[in-house]
Amino acid sequence: MAEGQESTDTAAAGAVELAYRSTVADIAAALRARAKNSSGGRFRRRVLIYILAVMAVGILLSTGGADRHDTPWRLYLALGACVAFMTAVPWLQARQVHRLSERQGDVRAAVDDAGIRLTTAHSSATLDWHLYPRYVETSELFVLLSADRTAVGVIVLPKRGVADPENVGRLRAILDRHLVRADVAATIGSPQNRGRAAGRGAGSIGLLLLGLLLFFFAFAAVQKAAHPDRFPGIQNNTAPISVALLLLGVLAVVGGWRLVRRMKVMRIVSTVLAVAALLAGGAVGCRVGPMLHCWDSAQIAHDPAGGYACLDF
Repeated sequence: MAEGQESTDTAAAGAVELAYRSTVADIAAALRARAKNSSGGRFRRRVLIYILAVMAVGILLSTGGADRHDTPWRLYLALGACVAFMTAVPWLQARQVHRLSERQGDVRAAVDDAGIRLTTAHSSATLDWHLYPRYVETSELFVLLSADRTAVGVIVLPKRGVADPENVGRLRAILDRHLVRADVAATIGSPQNRGRAAGRGAGSIGLLLLGLLLFFFAFAAVQKAAHPDRFPGIQNNTAPISVALLLLGVLAVVGGWRLVRRMKVMRIVSTVLAVAALLAGGAVGCRVGPMLHCWDSAQIAHDPAGGYACLDF
């Protein structure tokens, strides 16, 4: 009788009720949403990108020139396994969390203006809105995030748990009244976020300038081979080094643009600078392109036809 009265009171209060059982896919999607909208997740993603960049440059440099047979392939295999593990971490975490949630069985949730009430076969809890001030919506879930920068606390509300599809809109309206969407929270003009915006702008300009500098070094690396009239004779094959510098330059330019892609004014400035930098990189690429067929050669020289002859001594 008491249980029926509680359900009646909940419905009268305008609560949206959900009934569901968490799956590995739900938890993995929630972890991906948290990683995308927390500082810790963004840091891990950047580290992964940097590792991939270092691996690519290292492989390019070690496979070119006379010492190509000394390539430490075991090291690259270990680094590749490390990257694969880091990529699989969200899925592995989801498996671990699911083992715990599976013991709780079916979950019943009631969401209204007072907060969230969660009930399982073995526990119950009432959560106030201030504990989870942000949320992210995916195609299948509402993911509530705690206030700390790493978003340790996560509440997952699957849309399939709502009996009436029309109540999904009501649930979204309740969340919007009490919480802030995580992507919107990053654009609120607080002093802290204004400082972050200034830092992003400075970082973007720095990365774009770094890209230009790397393109200059890529051009300088093949300067002798590209001008046989000023530097006649056989030259060391520095094309692999130039290609590696070009790739690093492209990564720097793309990273500089991505830092401010959501800032209207800086996005325009960074786009103009990025296009100019990439045009410079393209000019260097045109200079290096004719040398790439000699990738495995230690030396190159101009042949009478105007191309490059590949030499090994």
